[in-house]
Amino acid sequence: MTFSLQGRGFYPTDDGHQLYWERHGITGGEPVFFLHGGPGGRISRHHLEFFDLRRFDIILFDQRGCGRSTPYGELRDNTTGLCVEDIDALRQHFGFEKISVLGVSWGSWLAIQYQQRYPQHLLKTTLVSVFVPFTANVRAYDRALNEGPAQLPQTVSRHRARDIFRILGEGCPLQQRVAAIEWLNAVLRRTGQTVCPGTLESFVDQEAVLAIRLELHYHLQGYFFQPRDQKLTLDDNTLLIQGIRDTFGMASVRWLRQRMNIHCRLLHAGHNAFESAILKTVRRAVKREIES
Repeated sequence: MTFSLQGRGFYPTDDGHQLYWERHGITGGEPVFFLHGGPGGRISRHHLEFFDLRRFDIILFDQRGCGRSTPYGELRDNTTGLCVEDIDALRQHFGFEKISVLGVSWGSWLAIQYQQRYPQHLLKTTLVSVFVPFTANVRAYDRALNEGPAQLPQTVSRHRARDIFRILGEGCPLQQRVAAIEWLNAVLRRTGQTVCPGTLESFVDQEAVLAIRLELHYHLQGYFFQPRDQKLTLDDNTLLIQGIRDTFGMASVRWLRQRMNIHCRLLHAGHNAFESAILKTVRRAVKREIES
């Protein structure tokens, strides 16, 4: 695939964050915002694989505290609500009246939240490897953490997530790496994925520590899930793409189905949106026509 870059830059928020953005594809094409996973993830040129660069005007951006946005790993003024407002601020910055959004994993929840606040500015919404932070789903992460072996002797099983968060902020570099690996193992267990220990150890550097600390900041706040979220709705131009081996995502799909009719494509895949079955389905889905 040709790497087509129209521009890049930083968008300053009113509260001190600088959001890194890139614009790809073709001017005048359907505007689509890509919302990356996390919290604490980042954009990559690999995310362009979801799109036909000859058809879309694509905005990739790093969320608050993520990737090349600054300050990196910042917890202050970093909430779900503010991330949603950033999407609309960028929409206005680029001069789009309406946009489509593609949200993957954590990004799917931001896409859902954007639809609740700004339905008048949406063309269509595509949700991949879905994440809904309802209480039982958040507690399931804690159970996965508690069921795994404790690598840190000072962790207390009932408060392990909080202990890991504290160590990531206050511990020595070695303690921070061990704590980060412990959290990553819990995430992998919950999403049905496996990674060899050596790969995790090589992945966890100081940047990863800050990214995981940001994710735990959200986790300990229940991802800022609000009572009104129990009554959310999704419009007819919303499509979910979900791998059935992703237990966390399937729990999210069931939660949504209990509340509304949803358009959902279930695939024999896991959580990874780059698995062949998911990737091919996403590429087709983002090209679908808008229902009137």
